[in-house]
Amino acid sequence: MAANTLFNLADKEYQFWKSFTYDGVDWDFSHLSVRKHTFQHPSRNERYTVYFTISHHVFTTEIEQTPNVTDDQIYPYKTSDLRAFCKNRYQLSLHLPEILENLSTKFCYHGGFSRYCSCKLKDEKGNDILYQVVYRVWKERGKMRFHIESAYPLPEPLGKVKKVNFWVICHNLLKGKRMPKPAQ
Repeated sequence: MAANTLFNLADKEYQFWKSFTYDGVDWDFSHLSVRKHTFQHPSRNERYTVYFTISHHVFTTEIEQTPNVTDDQIYPYKTSDLRAFCKNRYQLSLHLPEILENLSTKFCYHGGFSRYCSCKLKDEKGNDILYQVVYRVWKERGKMRFHIESAYPLPEPLGKVKKVNFWVICHNLLKGKRMPKPAQ
């Protein structure tokens, strides 16, 4: 499949990440399987069905940025995008199903390069974690697609970002209108 159509899945196709054995543990990725959610606008009679796909970048890091990477740490994917498995990113990725299901209530902002981001979550102890979830959106075969390109912890709070309304993204995407752009 060509790289530019990798996540443009037909109805009958199913995307999932194969489990991975590393450090004596079998890491399961079933929580990152393709999914769809229908969002009901809180005040208008509008419903949006969104199809989500998730990149392996949510549980891996760049090999060059991984200290002491070993061959058994490399997640077996395309040779053009080999990356190292990251336990921390994996643990954070366990929050993605809940984040995606509730994306309409999350703070969304412009991430640059026609991408949108959402971040902040609470860990098991109630502490805030700055978790940047980067996604791009498009419409294909009449379906609204959101692809999570990456998700990773931020070491410090973001600077000033421009908020984007989730409902505007959905409405414009469905109607074929221009997507919200960041301020110049």
